[in-house]
Order: sequence, then C-alpha cells, then structure tokens
Amino acid sequence: MPKKKVQERFDPSFYVLVAEVTAAIKRNEDAVGGAPKNQKDLGAWRSAQQKLQVEELLDAEIKFKETVLKYRQATEIYKKFLQKICIQNKNILSARPYFRETAVSFSKKITPAIKVSNIEVLKTFDINYQLIQFIRNAWLGPFPKRAEQLYQRVHKARTILIENNMPLAINRAKLFYRKTPQSHLTLIDMIGICGMGLAAGVDKWCGPYSPVFRSVCIGRMVGNLIDSYSETMLHFYPSDKRILYKAHTIRGRRGIDEIHALTDAVNQSFRDDEAEGKSIPKNEVTVSELSALMYAASTVSADATVDDEGFGVYTYTEDPAQDTEANYIARETTAQMLSLASKLPILHRKILKLKGIKI
Repeated sequence: MPKKKVQERFDPSFYVLVAEVTAAIKRNEDAVGGAPKNQKDLGAWRSAQQKLQVEELLDAEIKFKETVLKYRQATEIYKKFLQKICIQNKNILSARPYFRETAVSFSKKITPAIKVSNIEVLKTFDINYQLIQFIRNAWLGPFPKRAEQLYQRVHKARTILIENNMPLAINRAKLFYRKTPQSHLTLIDMIGICGMGLAAGVDKWCGPYSPVFRSVCIGRMVGNLIDSYSETMLHFYPSDKRILYKAHTIRGRRGIDEIHALTDAVNQSFRDDEAEGKSIPKNEVTVSELSALMYAASTVSADATVDDEGFGVYTYTEDPAQDTEANYIARETTAQMLSLASKLPILHRKILKLKGIKI
C-alpha cells in the first residue's frame, strides 16, 4: 500500500501569512474581472495578466521620468542622489538598485557618469521604483499632480506583481528550508528573504516582458537565500562562502562530519560541477583550509582545529600534516626575530615595514 503523505506543520505565523497572500491575490484577480474557473485556462490567464502588469509598471516608470525631468528641480534632486551615493554611501555600486539597467550597462555607462558627476547622462537611463521614491521624497514643495498620479501607478503595479508572485517566493523558501540543515534562519525568515529577492527581480527586470521574468525572480530569491544562509560573524570572500555552503550542504545531506572525508566529498562535488560546465575554485580544498573556514564560520569553539592550543570535532582524528613541536618552534622564532627587528635603526625598520613585516 502507498505510504500516506505526512502533513507538515509550521509556525502559526506561516499560516497567517499564507491567508493574507491568498486574500491579496483574490483581491487583485477580482479587480480585473476574476480568474477563470477552468483550471486549464487559469495558468494562461495568469501569465497574460502578469505580462500586462509588467508592461504597466515599465510604462508608468518611463512616463514618470519624462514628467519629472520637465522641471528644473529634477537636476537638483539628481545632485542629491549623487551626494547620497558618493558622499554618504561612499560606494558607487550602491547606485545599482536605483536603475532598471543591466549589470553591463551599469558598469560601462552609469559608473563613469557617476564618477564625473555627469547628471545629464544619468538622466538618460531607465529608473525603477527605488529612484522614483527617492525623487518624490526629496522634492521641495508640492509634488506635481501628474507625477503623483504616475507614482501611484508605479506603486500599484509593483505591489500587484509582488503580491501575485508571493506563492512562488513561499514555495522556494519551503524547498530551501527542507533541503538544508537547520540554521539561524527560520522558515518565515527565508520567506522574507525570498520576498526581498522577488522585489529586486521586479525592480531590475530589463526589456520587454517574457516568461523568463519568473526565472529572473527565482534567481534573485535563491541567491539571497544562499547569501543569508551562509552568513557568518566574520567577513568571507565569495569563494570561501561557496566552499562553506558546499561543505554545510554535504554535511546535512550525507551526514559526513569527519573532516578528511568531508574535504574529499567537497572536492569531488566541485569536480562534478566542473564536468557540468560550472565554475569552481582554482585549487582543491585542503583539510586545513576547510577546517579553518568552518572554525571561523562557527560561533562556538567546537569547530576549532587541532593544534597546541586546543582541539575540535572536525580534527579530532590525528592529522599527520600537523606538527605541534614545529608550530611552537616557528612561533617562538618569529617572536624573537620581531623583538630584535624592533631595535634596528629607523631606516631599516621602515624598509621591513615596506616589505610587509609588522614590527
């Protein structure tokens, strides 16, 4: 006999959220005449509605920009925007969320314009809800009536797109929640992260509508989930985060805790990725490297590597590559060398510092 499917139970707030999303979708569908009752026609109808919503959002954004740029104050607001990016944020990349442009367009065209504060060039690029809201909030005096009407159109179209696609965000969060080991993130946290990825996908979509729109949003959701799931107390380079995520995934799915076996599994997984045409780290991951990364990523000392100061669960088995005596001698030698170097003439000490030696 087939096994009965086990009904999953989640936090009560999850069901409250689902009820609110369902009500919002029903409200949006009723506003355009209601969805067809026939399930065969429902998918095509919703796809057609999504196309209209995306086109409505893009059209309203373009018309808003055209309307606002007719006013002299627009130039001053663009100056305020540059001050926010260059002086307050001190990071040109922080301007990316404000433009509905591709990464290539941003790096080749928008970035040079921001560097030289060329406002007239910046005015030529498509903007999204983020910059539209900034313009509205920074406006001095009454906001133009026509611009306010277009702002409301943008806000409404964007809200409907996000609400109607929230089931997709919930689905991706649940899939990720089931497939990964328990972490500092709850299911509701992951749904919120997917919601932010969905909003970013809506704001960054470029060009005419196509069914790929959903895939772009999914990519943003999954990317945000991986970043948040792999978040650590220390800063890691993307390559290190990738190794950590791979190691945690293998530990959760296969139950591999022994550091040597885990390292072999991580390297094999990267080799499999390479065979599929995916990019992988330049060098193989070593036992000491993986152990150090997992120790640094952990908030407890149980992940410490074996050395003369302690031990951890990932290196409990003796590692022939580690020599406590040699480590002690090297550390003592370095300490004596630095002590002697601190007594050298100032010119010699400057030369050593230029060589990267900290005295």
